[in-house]
Amino acid sequence: MDKKPNATTTDIWILLNVAHKRVTQKFETELKRAGLPPAGWYDILWGLERSPDGLRQFELERKSLFDQPNLSRTLKRMAEEGLVRQSPAPQDRRGRVLTITEQGKALRLKMWDVYGGLMKSEIESKVPADLTDGLIQGLSALAPEFERNDH
Repeated sequence: MDKKPNATTTDIWILLNVAHKRVTQKFETELKRAGLPPAGWYDILWGLERSPDGLRQFELERKSLFDQPNLSRTLKRMAEEGLVRQSPAPQDRRGRVLTITEQGKALRLKMWDVYGGLMKSEIESKVPADLTDGLIQGLSALAPEFERNDH
């Protein structure tokens, strides 16, 4: 069996990485310019806001872009800043349930002003409408666990 990918697969791999890097750098730069936290914080706040009953850390990890050690450190900082609340899990007192605070919701909305505008300028305005369904289908095949939802 040939273990080398074909040219199309190689192009997809390169384009995914280059596009991710370019868009992520732009988002981080603009959030910083606005005096806001990194994009990963938005990811965490959005995940928690969509789960009003809270999430265990492992559940949030599955829904976010963080790996476990970075997520733990970031959640600690966010809890110290009053954005996230950590409470004992009712069914397992050793575990913690994470919920977003009102302060966290307010920060997410401030971040959305920048984040949403960047999504529009850096993605929506650049990807032709006739290609979006195919792009979503292709990316969904790479991340079938992703839950599409209304934002």
